[in-house]
Amino acid sequence: MGLFGKIFGGGHTLEKLQRAVTEKRFADARYIADKLGSAALSEAESQDVEHLRAVAGDGLARLNLDEAVGLIRSGKAAEAEMHLQLALEQVCSEDLRTEIQQWCGVDPEVIEHSPDPSELPVSCVNCAPAMGSLLSDEEAEQDDEQQMELILASYPQDLVGRYLNKGEEFRRAFLLAHAEENEKALQHFHQVESSDQDALYFFELGSLLARQGELKQAGEQLGKALALDAGLWIAVEAIVSVLTAQGRHDEAQNSVQQCLEQGCRAGFCYAQLAMLAAHQGQLEEAVMQTRLSLEAGNDDPGFVLFAASLFERTGETEMAERLLKRLPVAGCGGAISLPLAEFWLRHGRELGRILDTFNAACRQEPQNPRWQLRVAQTYLARNWKKDGLQLLKKVADDPRLDADLAREAQQLLNEHLE
Repeated sequence: MGLFGKIFGGGHTLEKLQRAVTEKRFADARYIADKLGSAALSEAESQDVEHLRAVAGDGLARLNLDEAVGLIRSGKAAEAEMHLQLALEQVCSEDLRTEIQQWCGVDPEVIEHSPDPSELPVSCVNCAPAMGSLLSDEEAEQDDEQQMELILASYPQDLVGRYLNKGEEFRRAFLLAHAEENEKALQHFHQVESSDQDALYFFELGSLLARQGELKQAGEQLGKALALDAGLWIAVEAIVSVLTAQGRHDEAQNSVQQCLEQGCRAGFCYAQLAMLAAHQGQLEEAVMQTRLSLEAGNDDPGFVLFAASLFERTGETEMAERLLKRLPVAGCGGAISLPLAEFWLRHGRELGRILDTFNAACRQEPQNPRWQLRVAQTYLARNWKKDGLQLLKKVADDPRLDADLAREAQQLLNEHLE
């Protein structure tokens, strides 16, 4: 898979997943990661997907925990229970899981302003949706407001206020677009008054057109967004993806350079230039831009993974390892991250520590045979051939294993059976 695919097109890509995590669109990120689970990925890409899936899971869990805590403190413990249960389903890291479980045991009697039980929907007892009459206009409006806020929870926080102040027609188009009702959304976007057609309007319209494969029109709309707000970095990232998907690399690079000259976030701009260079096979340029981005303070997990992969690919394994050690531990229950564990496995190091990490990952994600394969590989690396081959034979035949990992397992099995 190329570093930049057709980001807004029909397929799901690692770059699209990285974008979703960067923009804190964690629900989108989880959905994309699930779709990528069945795609043909390289080992490094599969590693990135699993890590970003865990980051997204923790992001969603944190959002639900924060919502639950607010409800509990407002005396709405029954409503908070639904958010706590969702958080427990989404969480990957053990520390966050423990924090969520602590709130699950809060006694509503100790919270001030507890509501009268008669005011609560009967279904709250079982955390199931209440069955009742159709929503009134006022209730429907409140539901739209809540949906808007839920979507914006995954947007850059400095933009949320601007979105909430947009007009009704824009908000309707925005909600329809995020519900993937594209044709209806387009109709509403075209009805937005000219006074409300600001940079956010053209960004959302351009993104929608890109998702429909209308890349030329998408680029035009995204260009209008940047003409109105040169510092709207999500529009820069979007137009870079659209232009790159059309092979217009020089124009994409110029867009980033202009953003940099306008005072956009340096770490972000250098990261975009690094990924553009890597996509074109210009590894020396990619490494230089990556260093500049890191020096500018870019610690986005998706970019750190990209940077580590790039440095490992160009032989700078010490730098790659240092970067991987900066990643948060999520989803493995151990003291190291899964990307770092897989890096150490590739280099035959810290086999005892990574075995604990992979075993913990197997417990966390029993449906994902990737981690059983990693356990088998670690057994073999430690010369525990009997157990290693037994597990390897089992996992090599698992239909859930993606194509690249299946080939990797079969090749290793053949080597040990010769």
